[in-house]
Amino acid sequence: MKKITAVLLIVLALIPSLAFAGGAGEDSSAESSGKTVIRLWTNDRHDATFWTEKVEEYNATNTDNIELSYEIYTDNIWQAVDMAFQTGEAPDIVKYDMYFDKYILDGRFVDLLPYMTDEQKELTEAVWYEGQNYIDGKLYFIPTGNTCLRLFYNKTIFDRLGLEVPETLDEMVNAAVTITNELKGEGIYGFACNLKSASNGLKRSLEPQVERGTGLRLGYDFGTGTYDFTPYIPYLEGWSTMIQQGFPGSESLDIDPLRSQFAAGKIGMYMSYTHAEPGVYVNQFPMAEGQEWGCTYLPIDGDQLYGQYFTGTPGFLFNKDGENFDAAWKAYTAIFLNVDNLREHFEQGFGISSIPAVLETADMGSDYVNNPALLKADDDVMYPKTPEEEYAQDFIVEGLDMYNTFGAIIAGQLDLEDGIADLTKRYNEVNERLISQGVYERIIYPEFARN
Repeated sequence: MKKITAVLLIVLALIPSLAFAGGAGEDSSAESSGKTVIRLWTNDRHDATFWTEKVEEYNATNTDNIELSYEIYTDNIWQAVDMAFQTGEAPDIVKYDMYFDKYILDGRFVDLLPYMTDEQKELTEAVWYEGQNYIDGKLYFIPTGNTCLRLFYNKTIFDRLGLEVPETLDEMVNAAVTITNELKGEGIYGFACNLKSASNGLKRSLEPQVERGTGLRLGYDFGTGTYDFTPYIPYLEGWSTMIQQGFPGSESLDIDPLRSQFAAGKIGMYMSYTHAEPGVYVNQFPMAEGQEWGCTYLPIDGDQLYGQYFTGTPGFLFNKDGENFDAAWKAYTAIFLNVDNLREHFEQGFGISSIPAVLETADMGSDYVNNPALLKADDDVMYPKTPEEEYAQDFIVEGLDMYNTFGAIIAGQLDLEDGIADLTKRYNEVNERLISQGVYERIIYPEFARN
């Protein structure tokens, strides 16, 4: 039997020594054979089969005696990375995510520019985003693709009930309620969200929807340099209705169980990332016979349309304390900066490329042709970082954070207006305190001010 060296790990514990028990044997085997073992952590599962194949091919053919262990986490990768850094067991390479802002000021990650060839710089320069991955002349990760947040809906259900694809918040809420009222006897409900983790679920749904409808980013107004969660109120009212009359048990759903129910035709709508979902319904959860998915822009309240945040993905960070950077860089560039691999990845629907050399030569996949909303739109923008993002280690809010506050409101556990007023007050208190202490000056970007 062919030896599989790309390790697929579903992490059931946060302690790294336990988390990696499933892959220890193969790593030990590689080490005993004199190979340099490089560990990479990611939480992307939609394209696991694609990259696992590429990793296996590299491990079998490279002449540098390098073994890449490609380790896939479930959604607790953030806690696992925190603990790994605390215990000195962090991997050589880790997918960029929210912990980048938390650890960048500690100098945890390698500046990649000194190690890049002129050809690699030319290939990737289009995705050097100032203030995001390119900071003070240092490049920390290379996002070869991009992703936006969209509404995914079941075309079969919408056609069956004669529903129009929603463009406004009210239309979305009405469609969700109609689906539930008409079809719940068949176990079909209008809307769901992966609310087992409020932050994980709402940052990929409610937050970008509010951005598109209000111009706020994580409650922050770049025109005034203050926080204001009041414009979230109509959205939270709509979400309360959709969740409380939606798929039972959303409060305990992870994203993959939600996707499996959507694929089975049991959920009318949900929100998620454009880079992942096409691959999910090819490899992880094929749509049930007769079921078809569609993608559209996030419905908003009112007529004013603002920029909606997009992000580069799937950039990888290199651990500055890793002992084998040269080998890690060789493996990474051979696999993840390989233009042929990136083109194939895009063409097969596993992600949306941002690399010009790929876009110029790739054949557009049918999912993108049939669902153009999957692609980055002109009004998808890369916002500046809010104070909470830019100064993540200092910006500590006492009590419930924004996502858990929203979750409690949606579940009917917290009064809407009181909760929003308190949230606005607490975030502004932290912002004003840090400004007065000289941690930062008030962050204002007039070009991102609300009209």
